[in-house]
Amino acid sequence: MHRVMVVGAAGLLGQYLMRAGEGMGLAMVGTYNETLPGESAGTLKMDISDPDSVARGFLAACPELVVLAAALTNVDQCEREPDRAYSVNMEGAFNVASECKDAAVRMVYVSTDYVFNGLKGTRYHEFDVPDPQSVYAKSKLEGERVTLDADPGNLVCRVSVLYGWNALNGKSNFITWVIDSLGRGVPVPLYTDQYVSPTYAPAAARDILELGLRGARGIYHTSGPDCLSRHEIGLRVAEAFGLDPSLVRPVTTEGMPQLAVRPPRSCLAVDMAEAELGHPMTSLRDGLALMRAARP
Repeated sequence: MHRVMVVGAAGLLGQYLMRAGEGMGLAMVGTYNETLPGESAGTLKMDISDPDSVARGFLAACPELVVLAAALTNVDQCEREPDRAYSVNMEGAFNVASECKDAAVRMVYVSTDYVFNGLKGTRYHEFDVPDPQSVYAKSKLEGERVTLDADPGNLVCRVSVLYGWNALNGKSNFITWVIDSLGRGVPVPLYTDQYVSPTYAPAAARDILELGLRGARGIYHTSGPDCLSRHEIGLRVAEAFGLDPSLVRPVTTEGMPQLAVRPPRSCLAVDMAEAELGHPMTSLRDGLALMRAARP
């Protein structure tokens, strides 16, 4: 039986990595820093920005595979707090990768579509050259670099706009925020000029674990297969949940600027992951149907 440590088990992806691993018969150990991921059994408190804390966590867990899902993901917060962003997203990855190297353990690092500048005009493949435009994106790309520098056999999995029900701490994500806002009759301004590949967290968790267990190495895109504007996503959410689409209001980045630069089109090509896994990635339509069926 494989012993897998999920670093960041209280996050949206982390909690589904734990569930997916348990369903696959793996021995799962989850780490947390501030939010306890459900039951305390099988969990460890670990601060990835502290090398000593990481070393203690590895000593306690004795993992055979490590998935680093912990990150500072608030893009505008990273712009305001660059030191913290690099401490978590780059130095944290370095600390975990170093322990993995010393213990001869494979590592999976979860990264982001935002490592690209979004100006290509078509989907990005794994071989395309990154050009991050924000502190968040730059810190995540550095996390990729230290992961693969530590061991070329490690794996980087890029995702985009993770969504799904958050059963642990109620923290919203893009899709649940849209559902909640429309359900309360609140207009939702959504960008018509920011295109992404929305990623259903339970499906991504399964795919990432499978790739890790198969020994996949290098970089894989494990997002959803769609390329949709945030406005289009909002309309699909309204349709799937029987909500009022007239409340989904189109806006542009120029008309409603944000602190940190977002790529205009950071959609990911998932051909490589689909070929390796032998199945298509979960579309937004299917992900929303699964969410509606599992609505708490």
